[in-house]
Amino acid sequence: MKTAREIVKAIVREIEERVYSSPDNEILRAFEERHREIEKRVLQDFTNGVTRKHVTRIRKIMGNEFMEVLNQGRIGPIIWKGKDRLQRTYQRLALLIELYLHYQKEAQGRAIEAEQLRRIRDELIESQVSHVHEIEVLEDTIDRYRMLLEIVLAPFEEAMKRVMSFLKVKHLEVFLFDDDRFLATEMKTDGQSFLYNQEEEDDYHIPEAVSEVKLHEVKEISLEVPLIIEGQQIGHYRIWRQASGDLDREEWKKDVEWITPVLARIIEANRNRLLARRVYIDDLTQLYNKRKLNEQMGKLFKQFKRGDKELHVAMIDIDRFKHFNDTYGHPVGDEILKRTAAIIKEEIPYAYRYGGEEFAGVFYGYDRKETMEIMERVRRKVEKTPFVIKGQEYRITISAGIARFETYMNSVMDAFDRADQALYASKEDGRNRCTYYDDIKDRLITDVKSLRQEILKLKEQMELVTRENRRLVEQLKRDRSKKGS
Repeated sequence: MKTAREIVKAIVREIEERVYSSPDNEILRAFEERHREIEKRVLQDFTNGVTRKHVTRIRKIMGNEFMEVLNQGRIGPIIWKGKDRLQRTYQRLALLIELYLHYQKEAQGRAIEAEQLRRIRDELIESQVSHVHEIEVLEDTIDRYRMLLEIVLAPFEEAMKRVMSFLKVKHLEVFLFDDDRFLATEMKTDGQSFLYNQEEEDDYHIPEAVSEVKLHEVKEISLEVPLIIEGQQIGHYRIWRQASGDLDREEWKKDVEWITPVLARIIEANRNRLLARRVYIDDLTQLYNKRKLNEQMGKLFKQFKRGDKELHVAMIDIDRFKHFNDTYGHPVGDEILKRTAAIIKEEIPYAYRYGGEEFAGVFYGYDRKETMEIMERVRRKVEKTPFVIKGQEYRITISAGIARFETYMNSVMDAFDRADQALYASKEDGRNRCTYYDDIKDRLITDVKSLRQEILKLKEQMELVTRENRRLVEQLKRDRSKKGS
């Protein structure tokens, strides 16, 4: 780039020197030589006296009045000293006119040449400006890509700071999907410090998933931008900047769009670290575990309490799994668990391994009908799927209980307790079925009443037995006392 500028400047300087500089000795010698050639030719023309050609040219240049004065001798007594002197006067005039015409022609040629050189100079300067701008744009692009490379190679915190510096933003927040669908993890930074999974205990909420660029502006301007890797959204990020008058919003949005793919790669590369998945994943089934379920439900309890959307939960159990496991061995049982988990994960929005052969499902934003349809689809799919393990085919079924979270409940786990009761109702009713809690709660209430009556009877019987035992003990003591006496 620097070399190109210097070359163009050198060409322009040479043109300007040729246009404006004083004539050099070579040019002066050429003029002198041309002067002598003209003088010699004119002298030869006057060898035989004054020629008509020169008289006509003198008349044309000087005019008729001058010729009359010349011929009448009014230009001075020196002219009339002889015919030779008059001829020399004509000769001198003819030479001056020839030189005048020659120099006029040369001057016109030089002026044309100078104008052409000026045009070339101006075109070069204009071309220089255009090409220099293109090269400067290219240099800027190269600098940007160099910066991107440095960002990618930098440690995570340093890379994030450099992104913020490039975008000139005050704050940056990153929200990530836990399992490509559930937004619950966030990272905040002010460019100096990084806070992972920060929670405001009194006002926790589910961050809204962003799938397109959103712009908000009050005293600050902010953008919410999706983070996409190979067509799959992993979350989104939010940035703030002062809404000053000199801020070119469109140019800023272009910068944001330009650097977002790199930011997405940085986030993706550190995603496991940000989500701390290692303590939340069940090794066998690769589903989230009960710990993750309890943590998420605890975090989102206040959100569910507002009742913005319906929340249904399900408890799922593989029928007669203990007998199956004891009959065919744990390796076959583990394989059945993994393949059943894969079906559950494919169909249920948020699936967890609850423990042993039990699984849990969360349906946020689904009504009763939608939830039951999904659960029935899972049940039928498991029932119809032949599990071929080491050449042998196995068939299994599942039972499930479903319950709705009610806003008056003290915990989301209260809904899971209801789902668990519905699950046991499915078992009692013959297994391989899905039972909704509300459909059997009257039966459960009746069962509870019957159980209470049985308990009361047992208590009464226990009291009778206790009294009888006391009577017998007292009687035994008296009998022993009599024998002793």
